[in-house]
Amino acid sequence: MNEEALLYRRLFASFATGVAVVVGESQGSVVGMTVNSLTSVSLEPLLLLFCARNESRSVESVLTTGRFSVNILGRDQQDISLEFAGKGDISRVECARRNGFAWVEGANAVFLCEVEQIYPGGDHRIIVGRVVSMSGSETVDELLIYFDGRYTALQSASLRYSVA
Repeated sequence: MNEEALLYRRLFASFATGVAVVVGESQGSVVGMTVNSLTSVSLEPLLLLFCARNESRSVESVLTTGRFSVNILGRDQQDISLEFAGKGDISRVECARRNGFAWVEGANAVFLCEVEQIYPGGDHRIIVGRVVSMSGSETVDELLIYFDGRYTALQSASLRYSVA
């Protein structure tokens, strides 16, 4: 990585982000990746986006079916983030499955999506998903946050609603 890219990366480390995992199913197995490039795009229709490296095998597996889930993690789910970041065994993560979707049990929020569009973004791809279903628990764990190269937590007192 060149000096300018390193500086860019270091400066963006001062921007706190939530932590989510994108999960899909490929050939009967759960696949996925940890992302912090997650953004709400539109309310009509419901769209969100995340970014993934062009050479990511995980995103290829996730996109093969055209369906994926976005799972917003709580403070106590740092281990899940690490597993999906390639620092563990994804098969140990409790995932539910239904109608071709897989998602993380116990996540603070879950969005089931179908691929709407994929755009080039330099060394990444921008994947836009149409939300077809979403849910969240009524009691929200502290949110898992990534800041300055480390995990931390943010307290939340909000109530979540469930939409089937």
